[in-house]
Amino acid sequence: MEVVDVIVAGGGVCGLVTAREIAASGLRVTVLEEDLEIGIPEKCGGLISVKALTSLGLFPSRKIVKNEIKGAVVYSPLGSKVEVEATKQRVIVLDRREFDRELAHIAERYGALIEVGQRVSSIKAEDKLVKVETERHERSAKILVDARGISSLKHGRQSGFLQAAQYDVYGSWFERDRVELYLDNRVAPGFFTWVIPLDDGIARLGVAGKGMNPIKFLDGFVKDHKATVIKKIVSPIYVGGASENFIHGNIVVVGDAAGQTKPTTGGGIFTGGMGGLLAGRAVSNSLLLNDPSALREYEVEWRRIFGKEFMVMSQARKIYEKLENEGIERLFKTVASSNILERLEDKADFDYHSIGIFQILAMMKEDPSLALELMKLGAEVILELFKISLKVPKE
Repeated sequence: MEVVDVIVAGGGVCGLVTAREIAASGLRVTVLEEDLEIGIPEKCGGLISVKALTSLGLFPSRKIVKNEIKGAVVYSPLGSKVEVEATKQRVIVLDRREFDRELAHIAERYGALIEVGQRVSSIKAEDKLVKVETERHERSAKILVDARGISSLKHGRQSGFLQAAQYDVYGSWFERDRVELYLDNRVAPGFFTWVIPLDDGIARLGVAGKGMNPIKFLDGFVKDHKATVIKKIVSPIYVGGASENFIHGNIVVVGDAAGQTKPTTGGGIFTGGMGGLLAGRAVSNSLLLNDPSALREYEVEWRRIFGKEFMVMSQARKIYEKLENEGIERLFKTVASSNILERLEDKADFDYHSIGIFQILAMMKEDPSLALELMKLGAEVILELFKISLKVPKE
């Protein structure tokens, strides 16, 4: 039986970043990707900041960047809107197919072996090895990294899943440099509809929510906006928070498989990509030093960076999930009558949503009328946010 140092199950962003780090240390690593092509299908919207991208050891290029976003337009259920400028945050839209292929090329240059069309059907920890079976092969590794996405999450975490779909469409109603978000808890319970422009006249249109039919809704949206669909992807998203453990003996879980997607938006390129980077380095240290305990460095460091961030985002999600559409309208009026947007445009961070949330909490302390309005939206959860904010170290 073939034995390598590490097998990475899953050839998406998180798995490829992990493989890159391991291969760069000189260890033998094999990536098993179930799809027949790296980067296909493109399941996510592809939004990320330049700062986050560079923190993963990558740099924006014309090949992988489809568009640059200057701001967002957020619509209420009754059509009210607020506009948020985001020029300072340097948000880009990735061509996920080219981005993933670039990651695969880098990992391969360092020495990683990448095999497509290899769906992992069985994983068994035996003695000091992990045996991995696909339809064509059986092989073993000293460590397995599970980066297969949300399909690997345990069934007990089903409450965090939302039905979702995303279309690529031709249309004329959106601006090239503005993301659109539509909030309506009757249409998309617990989430929203999004429009991410890719270029002039082409965008990614998506929706997610609890217990909804995303295809039926998007088909209606397309018809109402006289758009033309050129691609459809149906895939759930996960907003239930990080898993309790990322390490299970000599099996390491990263990315969506570890619940490392943001509880607010379901995005995971940065948070999951950092999981892959930290896991790759910890796995390398563990094998090179012959120290199994070194694997824990991955989980400890990821939770140091994102632990409180995920707690805050989860609390913010609880507030939003409890809102009726009337409450959303009141929230829009509150925002319109205050200087919240100016504060957020100056201080908020695309990658760390807690910074914006804490800015709102600070404004509540300064403005009793704002505090009263926001407390109506979820007093218990907002008080919990205050408690968490006291525990977050000031930079």
